[in-house]
Amino acid sequence: MGLYIAIGLVVVILVGAVAFFLLKSKKPEEAGLGLTGGAPPALDNRAEEQRRLEEQRRAEEATRLAAEEARRAEEQRRLEEQRRAEEAARLAAEEARRAEEQRRAEEQRRAEEQRRAEEQRRLEEQRRAEEAARLAAEEARRAEEQRRLEEQRRAEEAARLAAEEARRAEEQRRLEEQRRAEEAARLAAEEARRAEEARRALEAQQRAQPVPDFDVNKVADPPPPPTTGETEIPAYFTPPGNQTVPAGGQVAVGASQPSQHKASEDLHKIAQRVARTIVSDIKIYNPQKIEQGIAQKNLYDLLKKEFDSSIKTYEDRADPQVRAESNYLYEHIVKSLCNGDPSVLGINFPMDKFRQP
Repeated sequence: MGLYIAIGLVVVILVGAVAFFLLKSKKPEEAGLGLTGGAPPALDNRAEEQRRLEEQRRAEEATRLAAEEARRAEEQRRLEEQRRAEEAARLAAEEARRAEEQRRAEEQRRAEEQRRAEEQRRLEEQRRAEEAARLAAEEARRAEEQRRLEEQRRAEEAARLAAEEARRAEEQRRLEEQRRAEEAARLAAEEARRAEEARRALEAQQRAQPVPDFDVNKVADPPPPPTTGETEIPAYFTPPGNQTVPAGGQVAVGASQPSQHKASEDLHKIAQRVARTIVSDIKIYNPQKIEQGIAQKNLYDLLKKEFDSSIKTYEDRADPQVRAESNYLYEHIVKSLCNGDPSVLGINFPMDKFRQP
């Protein structure tokens, strides 16, 4: 836009210059005519022609100069535009180069940052992995230490419980032995007292009953007794003098049937106490086996040794006549150990050993 304005100003200046020269050429001619007072017509024509040609030449010169100036201006404008275009292209190329360099530098910077970030991430992951491994090793060490301490504590607790259990078992055994000893002493004293009372009652009854007068020759012989053997009274119920009672007979001359019934009742009570004590011992020392045997219905198989020992003990301490008349050991076993269900004993239970004809 500025170039066009410059060209317009040049054209205006040229036109003004042409007009100035034309006016300047007219003034001398007018001045000459006024001094001479007139010129010949030929001179006038010639001067007019010359003036016209001069004006035409000047106009052509001015036109040529204007055209030359316009050409120069156009050439200068074109060169200026070309220079500007080249400058713009150069600037654009420079800007592109700078942009490319900046892009490359930015990419390089980003690549470097990415590399550094990747390196930092790798180092961070390695640090975290090492930290995790260290923590895992520390946790494993602590767990192992805790497990070892827990095992040690459990072993100490088990040893303490075992010692406590042994102490309790020993205390229970000692108390049970003491109780059994006291019970045996009490039973012995009770049996001795009852034997003494029976002996005194028998002696009093013999003294109170008169002996009848009769002729032995007139009395028929008594029927023979069913057995000739004698049944000895157990050691814990032996009357003074170590008397024996014939089977089916009387204790002594003049003895009556009530005294014999009294002795049989005492023997039954003794057998009941013996059976109750035996079953109580089995129940105290074998609670787990009893529960398992009740659940599985094979109590005899689990306590075969205890049952066989109890049968032998009962046979040794209970009177044979009582064992033939009753089954106290079996009754207490069913009542106390089997909760009233004899099927709990199992199919291998030896029923034939609990009654002795």
